[in-house]
Amino acid sequence: MITVNNLSISYGANSFAVKDVNFSVESRNIVSIIGPNGSGKSSLIKGILGLVRPNKGSIQFNGKEENSYTIGYMPQTPRFPTNIKVNELISFFKKLESVDESRFDKLFNLLDLKHHEEKKIGNLSGGTKQKISILQCFSIQKDLYVIDEPTASLDPYISHLLKNLLIEQKKQGSLVLFSTHILSELQELADRFLLLSEGSILIDDTPKNFLEKNNKVTMDEALMHFWNEEYKTKV
Repeated sequence: MITVNNLSISYGANSFAVKDVNFSVESRNIVSIIGPNGSGKSSLIKGILGLVRPNKGSIQFNGKEENSYTIGYMPQTPRFPTNIKVNELISFFKKLESVDESRFDKLFNLLDLKHHEEKKIGNLSGGTKQKISILQCFSIQKDLYVIDEPTASLDPYISHLLKNLLIEQKKQGSLVLFSTHILSELQELADRFLLLSEGSILIDDTPKNFLEKNNKVTMDEALMHFWNEEYKTKV
């Protein structure tokens, strides 16, 4: 379980990227974080990962402020050393953490990385770098997975594989947080979603409930209806 209490993150004296954010999520859930550019999604993710220190508030894992969760992170743009080979990078991964070899080998084969082993990272396509990012993120079971724009640069087959991985981690007891601009992904995967706007949570709901309230079939239609018919008339 993760609990975010009155979280605020600022990069300047009067400029808050995240303002008084509150939410709590149990394990065995997939939660999507959405919002326009500059809404605070990335800052909230960095706060959860411990990459930025909040100005106020707290993030608790199982009721503890120290990081008692194991976390897998897949950034939108992988950043690996460009002058080493794929097999060298994989050896480095395995030295950092104890890997379940059967789980690792299964994912390695599914991602079809064998014929890239001797290639330097700098010579790989963006999609192949994303495959390596998937491998390092999911080859070890984690309590929490934080995934930023999960299907960026992926072909349809690997995108489908990644979605199945998210669902599988949920079934195994993990909590998955993912940010996306693709609302069909949210509708397909998320048990719940948070819409951020100007650093605050504007909507915290389930896709099913939100669609029903707005009498729409797709999240694109429902969010446009909310934005144009409800939200803008109140501001």
